[in-house]
Amino acid sequence: MRLVPATLALCLVSSVALAQELAPLNDLKACRLDAELVSLSFSYDGGACEKTGNGSVDLVDSGTATVTIPVVPTAEVCTMQVVKVPHASAINAVDDVTALEVQLVSPGGEVQAKGKVEIAPHSPDCVPPVPTE
Repeated sequence: MRLVPATLALCLVSSVALAQELAPLNDLKACRLDAELVSLSFSYDGGACEKTGNGSVDLVDSGTATVTIPVVPTAEVCTMQVVKVPHASAINAVDDVTALEVQLVSPGGEVQAKGKVEIAPHSPDCVPPVPTE
């Protein structure tokens, strides 16, 4: 009989560990546009009726800033279809910032995807993002 409570406890612990694993951000890229701006782009597997909003930047320490990007619903009723949702923006990040920790936050305030990227130096390939709307 002691085996049953131990098995239930093990199942509970393993389900909590699985629930904490976050989705990755696909094709996460950042490059320096100028001394105060960084171009940031990525995609993620999300809902057909959502897009990303304007991000906020918080300086952490040792050259890394945290960028929080909200997920914004585009319809009240939507199918459960999963699509690649793109994001491209220019964010404020001074020269001292060399890396970004990017987190995607659901409308309920939960982090649903995460990634880290080093900021590439300015180059001819580094262009400001094109607005999608």
